[in-house]
Amino acid sequence: MIALGLSILVSTLLFSCFRLFPKYNVRLEEAVVLNYIVAGSIAVTIAGPSHAAVRIAEPSSLAGAVMGLAFLYMFKKIGECTQHLGMGVVAIATKMSMVLPMSVFILLDPADPFTWPKAAAVLLAFPAVWLASSPGRSADDPVIAAQDDRLDVTWTLPAIVFFGSGLIDLGFGWFSSEAHMSSDADRLTFAAVPFTVAALIGLLRWAFVPSAKPVFSRATVLGGVILGVINVGSLFFLLSAYESMPSPRSAIVPSNNLGIVLATALAGIAFFKERPDGRNILGWGLATTALVLLLLPD
Repeated sequence: MIALGLSILVSTLLFSCFRLFPKYNVRLEEAVVLNYIVAGSIAVTIAGPSHAAVRIAEPSSLAGAVMGLAFLYMFKKIGECTQHLGMGVVAIATKMSMVLPMSVFILLDPADPFTWPKAAAVLLAFPAVWLASSPGRSADDPVIAAQDDRLDVTWTLPAIVFFGSGLIDLGFGWFSSEAHMSSDADRLTFAAVPFTVAALIGLLRWAFVPSAKPVFSRATVLGGVILGVINVGSLFFLLSAYESMPSPRSAIVPSNNLGIVLATALAGIAFFKERPDGRNILGWGLATTALVLLLLPD
């Protein structure tokens, strides 16, 4: 439970960073690439370069490299969605994606059977995420209000974030088992692979795409470093939750996602003047009930 709680806390900090970037004129793409450089470096350093080198041919590392190809694009889109539409909307898009990995685990993993409490939790999760995350934001937020009439932002960004987040969650959940990693060093190495691949893609864009030439400022560099530290912690704690919690894998993803929905909503109220209404409060109640059902022993 500790690892799951830390994953929720650190992921909430991640969304909060994206929300603060426009206020401090942090350039999103530069910060995201720097974040991956920092996150990959931290993960390899803590795991041990020799350990990382030994595991590079493992199936989990190869899968991590494939996920890294999508990381830079997805992370940038999550940042854009947070900035344009608020923490609530990006929470809907990222956390509703739990249906993709959850369905795969129930269908393909014999150790992860279907149960009625789990089914009830999923049925509650959909309205919970929708109600808890929708429009509890400040009406006078200029960053968001300026984008409200853009149909392409309103529909395209959340759709991309939904499908991309679901596939990434599936990849991390699938390779989190004892068969693929058995120690903190294994988990850190697994996390380092997509971070490093995404960082290399970003650096290649900077080097060979004239329109992608980076522009740095002190705020952008600092934002990228902070984001990288938070990002490696978020992924490490999620992988640790898969290993340490008695719940099946199909319950870990929705538990983590519902917890982040609640935490980001509270952070939006406390720090970003996002005002909840009756729907938001009802959504929080449903999310709490779904969490309790998911965490019940099978």
